[in-house]
Amino acid sequence: MKKHLNNEVIYQIYPYTFYHAPGSKTDPYKGAYGNLKGITALVGYVKSLGVDAIWMTPVYPSGGHGFGYDITDYCAIDPKHGNLDDFKEVCDAYHANGIRVYLDQVYNHCSTKNEWFKKSVERIAPYDEYFVWANPRKEGDKIFPPNNWKAIWNSIGSDDSAWTWHPSREQYYLHSFDWSMPNLNLNNPLVQDAILEVSKFWLDLGVDGFRLDAVAHYACDPQLRDNPQYADGRQMRLYDIDTPGGAAFINRLKDLCDSYPVPKTLLAEYSYDKSPEGLAKACEIFRNSRCNAFFTGALNENLGKFKQNISDEFKVSPYGEKLNWAFSNHDLERAASRVFGASVTPTKTKMLMSLLLTLPGSVCIYQGEELGLPNPDSIEKCKNKTHDPLDVWTSYGNPWDAGRAGFAMSDSRDDPSRKLALHPAAIHYRYAVSRQNDEESMLNFTRKMIEQRKHSIFNEYGNVYFLEYHGDEVYPYIRTNQDESIKILCIYNFSSYGAEVWYEGKRYYLKPESWLHQKV
Repeated sequence: MKKHLNNEVIYQIYPYTFYHAPGSKTDPYKGAYGNLKGITALVGYVKSLGVDAIWMTPVYPSGGHGFGYDITDYCAIDPKHGNLDDFKEVCDAYHANGIRVYLDQVYNHCSTKNEWFKKSVERIAPYDEYFVWANPRKEGDKIFPPNNWKAIWNSIGSDDSAWTWHPSREQYYLHSFDWSMPNLNLNNPLVQDAILEVSKFWLDLGVDGFRLDAVAHYACDPQLRDNPQYADGRQMRLYDIDTPGGAAFINRLKDLCDSYPVPKTLLAEYSYDKSPEGLAKACEIFRNSRCNAFFTGALNENLGKFKQNISDEFKVSPYGEKLNWAFSNHDLERAASRVFGASVTPTKTKMLMSLLLTLPGSVCIYQGEELGLPNPDSIEKCKNKTHDPLDVWTSYGNPWDAGRAGFAMSDSRDDPSRKLALHPAAIHYRYAVSRQNDEESMLNFTRKMIEQRKHSIFNEYGNVYFLEYHGDEVYPYIRTNQDESIKILCIYNFSSYGAEVWYEGKRYYLKPESWLHQKV
């Protein structure tokens, strides 16, 4: 069966906690953090999953506020992860095993410790216009941000403004996220040129494409106009996201990607408002964007919202084209715990994986998800406080604390994960790869499901039609191929009771915690 590029299964690797292997010439922290050598060392394991590609979250030098997403040098490797030679080894090893390599790129913002930002503060050309600076609004002797735009999150607490005052430059700078991550001015052609040089640097090293962080925030309204408000008080995000300047930059980036003999892939992180206005805008973005696929966060919530969220995705991207699905990632609690809480069972985690792999479009599986990892029983129990020289694991009480906890290949006392600054809690070792040799293990189930996907309509674009069913623990739907010549009835009963589903006059009964795939 011909494989669509956008129907691939992608394995997400979070380098901080994936694996550490010796041999790097730049390991000043004695194995406290996962490294590129570790990613290379586990190429055989990743290949055994049957995935098509890996996606590595940032491995660049960073400012210490964003777990690698606050970059200080775009064309270097953080010494804790290795060096450029180690990076090339990763690409070579995975390519030799038929696995593509995608690298996280953070083009919306960088770190306040980045030399570009330091020079911008000092108004050194051309860096003086590399970031979005604005004069304050004034009321008497008081100063205020230039408009009403809000940050997604800010570590300083309750101040949700997307603007922070810089006393040295005597202006505000824009940050879509934390104050420590100022937005690059992607309206500026010189900034676009600089970022395209960064892109070319990594593409020439051999990566097969990028996962693009926070693309909705690329560029902004040059006039910095206030966002209007809906009647319920929410901001109508007209001027701070999804701007023409951001789309123009993506077009230039895709031109670069398409200039290679084998065009490179762009997987864009993109979240949108699920209101009718938000859906209409997302339809336009998906239709016009040249990105290959969109990582939308559609499955980030609980079971009760999955049906509506999945249905919404097909409104913006018919047949699953350009859709990317994931239940877990580095920004979320583990799906096994987030979705099921105390009622989680091994069967339920298998069902969740099975449901994920039936959806048309590409799929991301986050490291450890193939093992059925839950949240650690306590973040404090998996902090190696005596071996964290960079103090990177200070907890802010965010959902990602659980998701970024460790991954264990072995339950042995000699497993390198026990030496990491954030190592798996005791519960994680119960799910270690070494303990999942049984044919019925979650790990082997995931391998079988990925293999089955490759040889079924689940590997094709198509539609998902939900059947009527009252309750939010039973999911009956029809999965079709693109021309709807083939239809598969899929039913997932996550509940503790039997479920009866009717389709075209025929009754289907499912026992508690069971599922069905049947051609109809």
